[in-house]
Formats: sequence, C-alpha cells, structure tokens
Amino acid sequence: MRDWADGDLDTEFERRLDGLLADLCPGWQPAEIPEPYRSDERFRAYERRNAKRMHLGDLLTARPDLAAAVADRILETIACDEDVSFNKQLIRPVLNAVGRRTVQRSLISVVETGPAHKKVCAVRAWYWSQVTLTYKSWEALHEHRPTQASRTADDEVADLRGQYRMACLTAFVECEHPPTREWLAHGFLLRAEYYPANLHDLVAQARAIAEADPQRYKELLVRDDDGTDMAQVSFGPG
Repeated sequence: MRDWADGDLDTEFERRLDGLLADLCPGWQPAEIPEPYRSDERFRAYERRNAKRMHLGDLLTARPDLAAAVADRILETIACDEDVSFNKQLIRPVLNAVGRRTVQRSLISVVETGPAHKKVCAVRAWYWSQVTLTYKSWEALHEHRPTQASRTADDEVADLRGQYRMACLTAFVECEHPPTREWLAHGFLLRAEYYPANLHDLVAQARAIAEADPQRYKELLVRDDDGTDMAQVSFGPG
C-alpha cells in the first residue's frame, strides 16, 4: 500500500519557504552550486531547499519578534519538512519566539487531523520540540537525576506529552499504512496505566498490531518510559 513517499511534500515545503522569504527578505536568492553538481536537478533542488531553510532559520533566530509574527506560517512549513535533522533549523527559532506549548500544540493538532505524511513530519519535528534534560555528571545521567530546572521545564509540558501520546496511539490504530505506523510508534507506549480507561481498548488494539509484526515494532513493544528523549551532560555551574 502506497500512501506517501519521502519527497512528496518537497513542492509544498519549498512553496511555503518561498512565501516566507519573499515577505521577510525580498530579493534574497540562494547561491548557485558549482559544477559538476549543477547538472543534477535532484541534488540542486535538495541543496536549494536546504539553503532556503537555513537562511530563514538564521533570520528568525536573530529576530524572535519576526518569528513570533509569522509563527503560524512557520509551523505550517514545519509540518511539510521531511528532513529529520535539518528541520530543527526552523523548530528552534519558533520555540524561542512563541514557546514550547504553542509549538507542541500545533504538532499534536497535525497528528490528530493532518494527512498521513504530515503526521509523520509532526512526529519527526516533535523530537526537537522536547525539553532537554540536563545532568551535572555522567553518574547523574546513569542514575536519572537531571537538574531541577530541566526537570521542572519537562514537567511543565507533561500534559502535552500525554495529549501527544494519545494522538499517536489513536492515529496508529486508525492507520493501515505500515511506514506511517512506524513513525507514529515513536510517539506512544503500550502501558495502559498511561491512558484513561476509555482508551484501554485502543492500547490493546495497538499491542495486537505490534505483536503481529514484532520486528517492525520491536522498540514499541519494549518501551516503558514516557519522558523526553533529549539529554545532555553539563559540567558548568547551575
């Protein structure tokens, strides 16, 4: 079953980038790439989108007021960005401009109501939207003792993590497209105690789907932690 393939959103993504760039920095154009790569249209398009994303991200990082003014358009663009790494170039400045709750609510909405491919982009973006737990030593990391400040920041969005978990669970059960399900599986776990009673049947259905294909869903089947995936060790003060 083919529901989407990576690359399907390239045109919409670049159109949204172009609209933002035209309004925020009219006249800017990405540099031409040198030969021998210039004759490879696919590579040229990839590099062109990367240059536009980077330029826009740098502009929004330098101007949080500007990022806040166009936040809705940036979030719509992020929902079309298929790149699992470079997408952070737009996510980070909009997080800084409008806050984590606004960004995460938008991503949850996409998982709940967006088309399959944009659900996948939202899951990919969620990774970078999370709080980074900070540990003062490797020992603290191994013992799961983050700094109080980072733990508090993570706790402040625990309710949104719960909403995201339920959105991914529901979408996973409703979807019949394995590649979409694989990405949605990153967003929830199969422990009924994390869900209200009215969703326990969905948890059972999701478990049955995962157990029918244990190689594909091996990480989902063993996941038992619902915290952030982001961590760093910092030996500085604080």
